[in-house]
Amino acid sequence: MTIIARLISTRYNLFNFSKVVQAFRIRNFALYTAGNSLSLIGMWIQRLAVGWLIWELTESGIWLGAIAIAEFIPILLLTPIGGVVADRFDRLRIARIAQVFACLQALSLWALTSYGLITPHILVALTTVAGITNAMNQAARVTLVVNMVPRHLMSTAIALNSIIFNVARIIGPATAGVIIFLTNVSWAFFLNALSYTGLIIVLLIIRMPKVVDSNVKNKSYIVDLKEGIKFTFTHESLAAIIIISATNSLFARPLIDLLPGFAGAVFNAGPSGLAIFTSAMGAGAILASIWLTLRGKLYGLTDIIFFGVAINGITVFIFATCDNFWAAAILLGISGFTQACTGTGTQTLIQSSVDDRLRGRVMSVWLVIGRGGPAFGALIMGMAAEIFGFNLPILVGALISLAGVIIIFPKKNQIAAVLERSNSN
Repeated sequence: MTIIARLISTRYNLFNFSKVVQAFRIRNFALYTAGNSLSLIGMWIQRLAVGWLIWELTESGIWLGAIAIAEFIPILLLTPIGGVVADRFDRLRIARIAQVFACLQALSLWALTSYGLITPHILVALTTVAGITNAMNQAARVTLVVNMVPRHLMSTAIALNSIIFNVARIIGPATAGVIIFLTNVSWAFFLNALSYTGLIIVLLIIRMPKVVDSNVKNKSYIVDLKEGIKFTFTHESLAAIIIISATNSLFARPLIDLLPGFAGAVFNAGPSGLAIFTSAMGAGAILASIWLTLRGKLYGLTDIIFFGVAINGITVFIFATCDNFWAAAILLGISGFTQACTGTGTQTLIQSSVDDRLRGRVMSVWLVIGRGGPAFGALIMGMAAEIFGFNLPILVGALISLAGVIIIFPKKNQIAAVLERSNSN
């Protein structure tokens, strides 16, 4: 049976609206989704604004990479601790505290930029603050959504949040581009602060029982951390999926963080071109997220992840050889589709395979790789871009990512048998 035939078969169950309706009938999930939508739009406004501001200040690939690494270092060092915290304490309270800090960071960026006091070093420092906040909050945030819905709606809830994330990826950069063009970059940071305020209000309204490991407080943080890491990497199928995520994150996904350089130096398209590039990736990701939401099944996700990483590697390789702006935008749309498939699919498989008492710690390992990997890769590729230009490092990275999935491909069916059996509905 061909891949296309399989995609329209029962195995991939393209249309299942009932689970979407069920998810939104849950008060906490509906409230959180609404508030999170505003916050994510603000986050993407700020992300593009920070990327463009550092490029405007320095016109340097190394500084673009430095901004990425400012987020990566806290993720690398603190996200595992954040996973332990998410399993020990009330995840809702953790999310509330983190959003307050994120709002204060955005307000600081607004004030410093408005008064002309911002410098590359200050921008990197404040990005580091944002990285610390995200690192301590990410495990709680991704597991909080799963705690809001029953198990049979887990895949749907994760995919719905992926849709929200990727719609924000279009609206946010487009809004940021307009703001930068009509006013100045400082107002992008102010709008982000307002968006965080909306999510803070929603988090204060939400009421849900605490979900913590009743035994975990009797042990040290180090013991808890080791338990989560050991479970992750001694579980053969989980480890294989995470290795695939690692190669994709380190060698193909850094393209996202280097898009300001491609828009500015390779295509000479300015902030409007950067907004188009980022929005194209978001559009592709939205289509993928809608598909994954409507299919609402665990069964078949392993195939989707493997083929998604492979297609993304090929697409990024072609992008690195492309010199036409609109062709490049289309390729980024394809890349966005495949990355949403692999990211959402991987998170769903991992969360469905782990007991809730370990979920924060295991997800923290995935977050270190899935979120920190692109930042580290962007730093290395940004440094290489200073010597070889932006195209060659991305081209080589795409080939390495493709090679990684080819090596593990023979184990695909074995991985699917283990990870998809827990919930085939």
